[in-house]
Amino acid sequence: MAKIGLSKPYFAKYSNTGETVTYSDCALMGKAVELTIELDGADDNILYADNGPAESDNQFAGGSMKLTTDDLLPEVMVSVLGIVKEEMQVDGVTTEGAAWYKFNDAQVTPYGGFGAVVMVKNGGVPGYQAVVLPKIQFTNPADNFKTKGETVEWGTPEIEATILRDDTAKHEWKRISTPLETEAEAEAAIKAFFGATA
Repeated sequence: MAKIGLSKPYFAKYSNTGETVTYSDCALMGKAVELTIELDGADDNILYADNGPAESDNQFAGGSMKLTTDDLLPEVMVSVLGIVKEEMQVDGVTTEGAAWYKFNDAQVTPYGGFGAVVMVKNGGVPGYQAVVLPKIQFTNPADNFKTKGETVEWGTPEIEATILRDDTAKHEWKRISTPLETEAEAEAAIKAFFGATA
């Protein structure tokens, strides 16, 4: 199954009481450009019997993801990174809603869930898969700014996260839907997983 597109990156705050996991504040992070999911290598744990390998165990050992978007929507970044928004009161600044987003010692980066829609094609038939990482934690994004030249060079922000196992009994770390007929269906599946009603 060929992967031919990416859209609708969602983040929701994660919380748990024992093995019961819930999500809140589900929101789009921006428009998706690229998503990379990499898994840490787990050493094979092999049981040898009768002079040869008889059993093997290879479990999830962690991973990381990198998301590139057209923009990281500021209001979502407050939720994603645990930063503080403060109204800007500066003489000469008249822009409505002007504010500072403050990165400081008060920042507490929460655990979250992440989901995105992947467009696929199989046997010439397009489809849409919902991809969900139930528990992640983002890190502060790096910045790269460049002066404008004769032509525009698009700068797209990247943000990285650690992929974790969730706190449910089976410690889920990823789920992917079967190909669905529309992007709206895949988006609805992601929002339903996170308990979003709108």
